[in-house]
Amino acid sequence: MRLRGCLNRGRLSERLLARLFVGRGGVRAGWRAALFLLALAVQLVLVAIALHAAFHALAAHRPVGLTPALVGLNEVVLLLPTLGASALMAFLEDVRLTEYGLMEPRKWARLGAGFVAGLVALGALMLSLSAGGFATGQGGGLSPGAEIRYALEWLGVSLLIGVSEEFALRGYLLVVLTRGAGFWGAAGLTSLVFGALHGMNHGETPLGLIDTVGAGLLFCVFIRCTGSLWFAIGFHGAWDYAENFLFGTADSGNRCVGTLLTFAPHGNVYFSGGVTGPEGSVFCTAILLLAALLASRFLRPTAFLAVSRAS
Repeated sequence: MRLRGCLNRGRLSERLLARLFVGRGGVRAGWRAALFLLALAVQLVLVAIALHAAFHALAAHRPVGLTPALVGLNEVVLLLPTLGASALMAFLEDVRLTEYGLMEPRKWARLGAGFVAGLVALGALMLSLSAGGFATGQGGGLSPGAEIRYALEWLGVSLLIGVSEEFALRGYLLVVLTRGAGFWGAAGLTSLVFGALHGMNHGETPLGLIDTVGAGLLFCVFIRCTGSLWFAIGFHGAWDYAENFLFGTADSGNRCVGTLLTFAPHGNVYFSGGVTGPEGSVFCTAILLLAALLASRFLRPTAFLAVSRAS
């Protein structure tokens, strides 16, 4: 049997068991998603084992807080298996890997626009917290040389976060689940997974988890409006860059090393975000809703993608 494209070979059967696995369009979406997750899990274990010594060395010598090297290595552990599992599914479905959210003729423009939008959104959130007296900031205490070094390191790592997490949760998974549950059903499922994964972080609160699920839905809005992952990747990377380096806030309860500024929460945790950071604040909820409304109003797919969808 030829393996390339084998998942697309549909057949009608009178047997109930066969119909549970295969329909007219080939293997059903749920089983494709399960195969992707299995391939992802196996590769995650293998990559984690291979990089165990590097993790141990970084963790043993790092100061209090997350370093760019440790965060970057963690994202590599997610990105490599995601690429491997996605490439496998592309082979079995006989499509290009770019079909899973990466097809965009203006990808660098989308990435840059998303990055600027993410900086504006997190900046507006921090401005709201500061104006309300729910956060105060001070200098991060870095020398000019260290500021430049950490600025570049955190920029690279933050973009890596955007690529790895968006492609893992809203690449193949969003595409295949959309076939079975519709776009918004798939958006809801992947956003719940996004929230659940962040729930394992130290310092998360119920409101922080709600906002994390909301952020996942916002990224799906970006994808729906633009037709690709690139704007969402840029926005996600910029949001983390602003938290981890520019403002030096807690990120899901974690603090980072080498920040330009350092902001601390004050007052009611539902407004300040408390130990969770700004993502645990009702101000964050408002910013996410506003960003979704603006995206729905102003973002559109490129002409190329609009024609492709219509054909």
